[in-house]
This record gives sequence, C-alpha cells and structure tokens, in this order.
Amino acid sequence: MSVRMRHDGIEQEIEVPEISVEHYKRSGWVVVDDDGQPIDEKTTTAKRRRRETGDES
Repeated sequence: MSVRMRHDGIEQEIEVPEISVEHYKRSGWVVVDDDGQPIDEKTTTAKRRRRETGDES
C-alpha cells in the first residue's frame, strides 16, 4: 500500500511504500490525505495491543 506525502518547499507530492513512511518523516515529509491536507496519524491509527505472556489455564 502506498502513502501520499508532501514536504514544505517542494511543490509535488510523492507516494511511498507504507514501510518507508518513518524514514521520510525523519526527513521532514508529512503524510497527507487526498486533498493534500496533513493527517494527524495519532488520531487515525489504532495502537496495537500488547499480548500478555503466561499460562492460560
């Protein structure tokens, strides 16, 4: 799956593989929606639940 991103000072948006998003974010790129508006990922992405380890009796 691809993710759309933009960077201040660069007119054109890019699409990057989802696995590469963190790399681009460190370089100043921002994830955007279809309208080019920044997405607040903290509110749109669910956190994974931690699995509890131990005996299930």
